Amino acid sequence: MKRSTILLIAGAAAVAAGVVAVRSAAAGPPPPPVHGTGESRVQPAPDDGYWTPQRMRDARPAPMPEDDG
Repeated sequence: MKRSTILLIAGAAAVAAGVVAVRSAAAGPPPPPVHGTGESRVQPAPDDGYWTPQRMRDARPAPMPEDDG
């Protein structure tokens, strides 16, 4: 293969890679995950007034199960 043919192929490949990179960058961020993909986000609890300062002071940890082993 001639050197000029190799340079032409390498140049075409470089241009194609550049076009792909520019088009990918212009596409913007990826879309949000679809339901059922395993990704989740924890939503903050609504401020319904249940956890008043008095209830927070009176709160006790839930009992934990004991290890049988």
